[in-house]
Amino acid sequence: MAYAQEVWIPHLPDDTDHRVRAYVETWWDAARNGQVPDRKRLNADVLSQWVDDISIYEYLPDRRDFVIRIDASNIIAVSGECYQGCSPRQIDLDFGTTVYPALLEVVDTGKPAFCRVGYERASWEEWLRGMLPVRTTDRAGRPIKQVFVSHFLYRGGQDA
Repeated sequence: MAYAQEVWIPHLPDDTDHRVRAYVETWWDAARNGQVPDRKRLNADVLSQWVDDISIYEYLPDRRDFVIRIDASNIIAVSGECYQGCSPRQIDLDFGTTVYPALLEVVDTGKPAFCRVGYERASWEEWLRGMLPVRTTDRAGRPIKQVFVSHFLYRGGQDA
């Protein structure tokens, strides 16, 4: 079992990579008038350069929980773990994180959340985690709340 260290931050650090900043700005552009953006505006074409970085966590209001509908291929490759179909509570159990309560805050407020996550692998690494709320509908037209969860290498590791 590995443990991660989380530091919740109010916004992206000034030295955030331009690719990560562009991703978050794309979300803000879709969040017109402070509304949670619709997935129709944030479709695969718009998000194509980040598709391997985006996990989709779907809110289950009856259980006040989430299910990971899509686990980002880039984070699976780095962590060696796939949580697709699981609750984020399992991630918290495995890594000592606070993903689940942060997700609840994101869906309750409709506001994004950002975190620096420190993790020891071959060396100490820091990652930026973004949680961006989105909305969609099911086939019957009922609203569904989701959160795009993405991790981007910030400092350290083999790529630094």
